[in-house]
Amino acid sequence: QITPPGFDDFVEISNQIKLATGYAHDFTQLLGKLPIDGGLQKICGLTDQEATAINTLANVGHDTIHVLNRAFVGLRDVLSCETFNPIYTTFVHDAFCIEGVSGLTYIFSTTLVISIFSMIMIMFRAALYSVKEPAAVVAEMEVVKYDENAPGVESA
Repeated sequence: QITPPGFDDFVEISNQIKLATGYAHDFTQLLGKLPIDGGLQKICGLTDQEATAINTLANVGHDTIHVLNRAFVGLRDVLSCETFNPIYTTFVHDAFCIEGVSGLTYIFSTTLVISIFSMIMIMFRAALYSVKEPAAVVAEMEVVKYDENAPGVESA
C-alpha cells in the first residue's frame, strides 16, 4: 500500500491521542463515581466543598472528553477517502468528460471556420487583380541590353 510522506507520523500521533484520551476518560470516570462524603473526603483529606468541586470538575472533564472524542471521530469521517473520492471523481469526470469534450468541440469548430475563411481570403486576394495575357506581359517589360560604351563604365 502506498502511503504519503508523514502518514506514519500522523498514525503515531493519532494513536498517542487515543491512548491519552482513554487514560483521561478512565481517570475522570473513576474520580466522578467516587462518593463525595465517604470517598474523596477521606482519601484526599478534603472538605465537603472541595470534594464537591473536584467531583463536578471530574464529571465536566468526563463529558468534555466524550464531546472531543465525537468531534475527532466526526473529523476523521469528514477527512476519510469515502468523503473525498466522490467529490474528486465528480469534478474530474465533469472536467474531462463534459467540459473537455465541449471545449474540444469549440476548438475544432473555430479552427474549421478560420481555415475556410482563410482559403476564401486567399482566393479573393488572387482574384483582385486581373489576369494578364503572356504577350501583353512581354510587351510591358523593358529589355535592357549590355552596352560596353555605356556611361559610367571604365575600360581597362
